[in-house]
Formats: sequence, structure tokens, C-alpha cells
Amino acid sequence: MMSSKFVEYFQDEVSKWQKKLGKVDQVVNLWLEVQRTWIHLESIFTGSEDIRRQLPADSARFDATDQEFKVMLCDIHKIPNMVNACNRPHLVESLERVKFQLTKCEKALAQYLESKRCIYPRFYFISSADLLDILSNSDNPEAVSRHLTKLYDSIAKINFQSDGDSLRRKIAKGMLAKDGEYVEFPEDCDCNGQVEKWLNNMTDVMRKTGRHYISEAVLTYDEKPREQWIFDYPAQSALCGTQIWWTTEVDLAFARLEEGYENALKDYNKKQITQLNILISLLLGDLSGGDRQKIMTICTIDVHARDVICKLINSRVESSTAFQWQSQLRHRWDKAQADCFANICDAEFRYDYEYLGNTPRLVTTPLTDRCYITLSQVFFPSLIIGNVIL
Repeated sequence: MMSSKFVEYFQDEVSKWQKKLGKVDQVVNLWLEVQRTWIHLESIFTGSEDIRRQLPADSARFDATDQEFKVMLCDIHKIPNMVNACNRPHLVESLERVKFQLTKCEKALAQYLESKRCIYPRFYFISSADLLDILSNSDNPEAVSRHLTKLYDSIAKINFQSDGDSLRRKIAKGMLAKDGEYVEFPEDCDCNGQVEKWLNNMTDVMRKTGRHYISEAVLTYDEKPREQWIFDYPAQSALCGTQIWWTTEVDLAFARLEEGYENALKDYNKKQITQLNILISLLLGDLSGGDRQKIMTICTIDVHARDVICKLINSRVESSTAFQWQSQLRHRWDKAQADCFANICDAEFRYDYEYLGNTPRLVTTPLTDRCYITLSQVFFPSLIIGNVIL
């Protein structure tokens, strides 16, 4: 209307409406922005006692701002006319003040969440909303358990000690994987206190558990037939133990070869084929879903191990220092340190013991072997340890 050539007669009236409607647009946009921030913070500062304890000054600031905004809501509800409601004196200034106070509360909350993420870095993997939900349930580990799949690769649930004592219900006894495998902790995990601290404690117990079972699996490998030994340990421990003993037995075969026994590698290859056939026979029998998956994974690794030995035989490799053997991904157990290491070429990585559950394994191809070599030469070993070699 202002652009019309006939506006001069209505100039004052049109200018007043332009000012009023401009104020309406300003107030509505500002109100929506304030309302979104208020809705986000209201459930946090009023529903989380932990945050109120940790941020007393900002909680008091939010309480005052919350009261002011609620008064504004009641006042505007009494005026049904949109133009009149948005053109009340000092409304924009009041909204700007509320917005400023809410922004300060939001920044303080962000700093608080960052401090929690620094203590427990896996919190960086989840959204702020999930983190706030975890913090609000700090005293209830069972409620926190529903977020474990976002924090760990395979842990889906924690088994807590169950009795009438609420303190004892915060003692974790074992972990359940996404695929259903259950692994008992060799030692209890205390889940009392601040959530970021007991989650760090649980991570340590998880790794100690992996190290404990792998250590036992390696030490008991020769005590019974392998097809029976497999069922005594979790899938990850059985798989890692198999890979450790494969490296050990190949090195022993090379030692016999250097001593003059020319068929050492060929004899070991026959042993591999026998072991593989036994596992195939087990797969044809009646097995639970978890046991079947475990044996299928070990079969996949055994096939690759068999192929590697066949290539060594065909290439007439006679020494364990030959590149054809050194370029393979080899697990070994260090008795002095009671720890597992992965070697490939001149690279060595300490096994990280991140729990991976009873998951399937892709077939290892020549390209996979090349990827192992390439990845092992870069400066980021956690990628190898965490996701590739296990």
C-alpha cells in the first residue's frame, strides 16, 4: 500500500499500520526464539537435581527468568487481539532481557556438559539431549543402560546384582551384547556416584574382562581339543586365542623347518585342514545361535590362515623373517607383560580389549591384507586395534 501512488491521502494511517505490523513481526519472531530456548531449558533445570546442584547460580537465574516469562505468558493470554498484544509498551525489551538470561543459562549448561565429556570422552558420541537424560538418571544405572549402545560398540545392557538393597542394585555383574552374548565380569563393577565416573570404571572393567578371558583362553588352549575349548570362552576371546596360537604354531613350524625338517609347514597345513573339517562338522550339528555364529567366525579366520600357509609353501618360504610371513597380521601373547599384541611388518599395536560381542566376520581377501599393511603404517593405531584386527 505504501508503494501505491494513491497512498498520500491515507499516509498517516498506513504508516501507523506499517509500524504496528512491523512490531508484530518482530515480537512474534523474538517470542518464538525465546520460547524454543525456554522449552529446552525448562525440562533440564526443573527436572534434574544433579544439574541444579552443579549449577546453583545458573539454576537461580533460570528460576527468576522462568517466573518472568510465565508472567508474560499470562499477560499476553489476556489480550486476544494479536496487534494489541504485540504492541504493548516495553514488550520487546522484556523479551530481549529474557532471551539474554536464557542464553547465559544455555552457555553455562554447554560448559557443564563439556566438562562431563572431558571426564568421559565417549559422551562426545551422543547428542546433548541424550547426555542430559543420562545425567538426570545418574543415580539410576539401570535407566542409563538404555544409552549404552550409543557409547559402546556391542554392549547393550548391564546385568546388576538384584536384591532389596538399592545400593547393591548398583553393582554390575556382567554385560550383555547386542547379539545376545552374556559375559560375566571377573570382578564386580561399582556403579555408585557420578555417572561419568562409574562409566569410566565400567569401561576399565570391560577391558579387564577381555584381558582376563583372553589370558585364560591362551593358557588353556592345549588342555583339551580345540573344538571343545572354543565353547569355554566368549566369542571374542576364542577368536583372539585362535589367532594367537596360529601365530605361535607357524613360528614353531618355521623353527622346525630351519632345523632341517622339510615338511614342517606341510604337516601344519594338514593339521589346519583337519581342524577346519572338525569345525565344519560341528556346524552341521545342532548348535545354539550364538555358538553357531562363533564357530562360523572362527571358520572364516581358519580359511584365511590355511590359505596363507598354502601360499608360504608354494612360495618356498623357509624363514619366519621372510616378508611373505612378516606382512601377515599376527597376534601374539606376551607372557612377561600378560598382554596381547598385534604385529604386521615393523608395526606393533597393543590389543585394546574393547568388547565386540559375538559378531560375524567378513572374508579376508588379498585386498584386506594390503589394507592391514597400509593402515598399520599410519599414525592412527586405534583404528586398527578397535575395528579391524579383532
